[in-house]
Amino acid sequence: MSKTAVTGSLIGFQLEDGSALPKYQQIADHLRGAIESGRIPAGIKLPSTRVFAEEIGVSRNVILQAFDRLIDEGFLSSRIGDGTYVLEATGGPGRSPLERKTSATVGERYPFRSLSRRGKSLTASATDAFPERPMTFMPDLPDLREFPIKTWLRLLNETSGRLRGEILADTSNAGYEPLRRAIARHLNIFRGMTCTSEQIIITTGSQQSLDLVSRMLFDPGDPVWLEEPGYVGTRSIFGANGASLCPVEVDDQGLCIEEALAKHPSPRLIFTSSSRHYPLGATLSLQRRSALIELASRCGAWIVEDDYDNEFRYVGHTPTSIHGLDAGQRTIHLGTFSKILLPSFRLGYVVVPPDLAEPFAKARAVVDRHASLIEQMVLSEFMHRGLFVAHIRRMRSLYRARQVRLIAGLNDVFDNGLRLSSTDTGMHVIIPLDQVADDQEIARKAMDYGVVLRPLSPYYAGRMKRQGLLLGFSAYNVDEIEQGLARLSKLRTTINPMLGT
Repeated sequence: MSKTAVTGSLIGFQLEDGSALPKYQQIADHLRGAIESGRIPAGIKLPSTRVFAEEIGVSRNVILQAFDRLIDEGFLSSRIGDGTYVLEATGGPGRSPLERKTSATVGERYPFRSLSRRGKSLTASATDAFPERPMTFMPDLPDLREFPIKTWLRLLNETSGRLRGEILADTSNAGYEPLRRAIARHLNIFRGMTCTSEQIIITTGSQQSLDLVSRMLFDPGDPVWLEEPGYVGTRSIFGANGASLCPVEVDDQGLCIEEALAKHPSPRLIFTSSSRHYPLGATLSLQRRSALIELASRCGAWIVEDDYDNEFRYVGHTPTSIHGLDAGQRTIHLGTFSKILLPSFRLGYVVVPPDLAEPFAKARAVVDRHASLIEQMVLSEFMHRGLFVAHIRRMRSLYRARQVRLIAGLNDVFDNGLRLSSTDTGMHVIIPLDQVADDQEIARKAMDYGVVLRPLSPYYAGRMKRQGLLLGFSAYNVDEIEQGLARLSKLRTTINPMLGT
């Protein structure tokens, strides 16, 4: 039997001084009801009669009488030298009375209980479009085995000693100041920006960053340009916040601005993954970066720049961020650490113009105060000591070698040749398929052979969907890639006739 003890007040009740029932019976009745309803679960150790009496404000003999009655009725069990425990209430094995009561109401109809339109939109958009198990070629995963865990734990040990009450009290709504300074310095050096720490807002990752931007920069019904295809999470969050979504086609230079202007001439917000479009992999050209900045200045739009995968560029130099080029300061820059460090590492950031820093920080406080402070402190040390940049360089070299091996292996498997595009950056490649193909059906078959081929078509919001398969390489060593290719070869006859250009 569990020895979990209830140390505080058991249930909220008051004794009725004017009641005809004696106090011990009132206490027994309340306890019995709590046990029968499941509010006090079986196996719980009750406080001692002395402690219970002090909490209720009665003599110990009153509690002894109440316990004795419940022991006689089979609700409690007393062990000499150990304590008093709650027994399983009758009503069926395996589930508590509270669970049985809850399940009994499932499906019942209640008036005035519908979700809001935004709530319905949010829950509808939460459906996982890609149900898949973690296995070879799942895209967008860093190699967890290469994370410098010993160094991280050492920094955690060093940092935890500084976690005092004054730090908890003094930490800004915008995040831990030393981390914000480290991020600002990193962005200024490596992304061509000129931001200060005051412009950095720490979030719990890209999803919260996008939600914060949505709440602050557009109202329901406002037109928002989104890349087509594009990241499903962005589409879901903007849609749930009431945006009028305007899909904008993407080519090998990024957003097709002129075509978008013909259909949606006055956007309130423009979203772009400028460093590496997700999922196609294109880098927004300098000409189009300049055109977006000019458009935002002319019509008063905001540019939201997701700096996705800028760290993993294998050919050429990383272009200057839109934020770094935008003298008019109409660009919001988003970044995250989950793909660089660990997927479970829930820290990201938003870089806002100086005049928006205080409003964003206040809004951040309304959402959930601030992200995990100890993680912010350790990451700050990791960055200030140069370990962050060293880790990026090491992983970039490692991922490039794995990408080369995967591409060579794919060309061996599919003997009529592949035309893989946008392989200069990122953590996945795309096998293009003919439009007659069904990429989702092929992906389902691949699961049976133990490999993940994520379909391209669900990334499209409109009816015109390109067919293709995403294969990740970053999380798998050479041996795992070889094994995955061997399993993939069993699908050769299925995929070969469907290969596109």
